[in-house]
Amino acid sequence: MFNEHGEFKVTIQGDILLAFVSGAWNLETAKAYRETMLKTIESANGNFLCLISNVNAWELCTPDCQLLMGQLAKECIAKGLKREAVVNENIESVKMDLFRKHTIKNTTKTSLDAFQRSFFETDTEAREWQKKQGVA
Repeated sequence: MFNEHGEFKVTIQGDILLAFVSGAWNLETAKAYRETMLKTIESANGNFLCLISNVNAWELCTPDCQLLMGQLAKECIAKGLKREAVVNENIESVKMDLFRKHTIKNTTKTSLDAFQRSFFETDTEAREWQKKQGVA
């Protein structure tokens, strides 16, 4: 087993879950992030609906992390996540392509009930979008 590479911080502000990720991640960091995210969601007692993921300082991850992160998205949605705003200064970057690749499309639910992921250059834009969605 390897040491964790990269860092993350997960906090709750009201009904918004905030995640700041940085560095180059390996599988151990992805596993620790998954565990932290799920514990944080459970501690919110179903009150959290929105996630802002700030990935400006993230330097990507090893390929084995991608499957785990896709599974984490499904688990968070099952626990009530309705919206995710991914923040990166360059929304056309390779790392944003990883998020787009793992975006879950659900056309069977109404727009407020279906999970939606959008991409923004700033935290301010992300918060404004979530307010307009009526779930934040």
